[in-house]
Amino acid sequence: MRIALQNENTHPWAAPFLSLAPGIVLSCIVALSAFGLEAVEVHLTEHRFIENLVLAILIGTAIRSLVNLPAAFTPGIRFCEKFVLEVAIVLLGASISMQALKAAGPALVLGIIFTVIAAIAISYGIGRGLGLKHKLATLVACGNSICGNSAIAAAAPVIDAEPEDVASAIAFTAVLGVVMVLALPLALVGLGLTGTQYGVLSGLTVYAVPQVLAAAQPGGLIAVQTGTLVKLIRVMMLGPVLFALGMSARAASKVRAQRSGSGTSPRGSSLALR
Repeated sequence: MRIALQNENTHPWAAPFLSLAPGIVLSCIVALSAFGLEAVEVHLTEHRFIENLVLAILIGTAIRSLVNLPAAFTPGIRFCEKFVLEVAIVLLGASISMQALKAAGPALVLGIIFTVIAAIAISYGIGRGLGLKHKLATLVACGNSICGNSAIAAAAPVIDAEPEDVASAIAFTAVLGVVMVLALPLALVGLGLTGTQYGVLSGLTVYAVPQVLAAAQPGGLIAVQTGTLVKLIRVMMLGPVLFALGMSARAASKVRAQRSGSGTSPRGSSLALR
């Protein structure tokens, strides 16, 4: 009786928000827990070995694996997975100012754009050549070419990737990122790069901003500033790449639908003739 009265007294505009509330609250708890664990990690080790995004994904995976969540959590989780993530991507791209782009110059910006596109194509080709599935190879290519875990998490719902594909892509990207941070200082000495050149190399090859700072540090202040700028311009490619992936996935689904329709039409016509 109480439940019925509550439903009657609930305003129509409030119903959608109430349905989203459980999943949103759970997502916020996971995010805050990840930030807390990262703070503990930095306090104990003075380094950020595992980013808060990776920690959030690990916590979320553990909850989904160990706890049978009620259906009431699903709408809010999907809302955070789609809308909130898209807003975060827009805000991430908005962190690049036009002054920074002008300071970089059109040649550097176009070079970064070309490098990201080429890296995605080459990484995807290598992944497929090594036997990775289409979705996993796509996630690995986006993660290594754009902004690591953020790109993987953003691309996963666009291509409808499985959770195990996301986890595998994040693990591979994390290992490759650590290898690059450790190997880049050797390139500074072996290739005789200037601070600006080393900064560009660091910004193009390392996927996370904190790791870019760590990798570019041996090149001095100019290398750090240049590497950060290059890395942020790479982040700007996330939006266009996700748009292209979405259009490609939509086109592929239409082709599959047409093929399935054409495959059933002859049977239908032959049955009609009979």
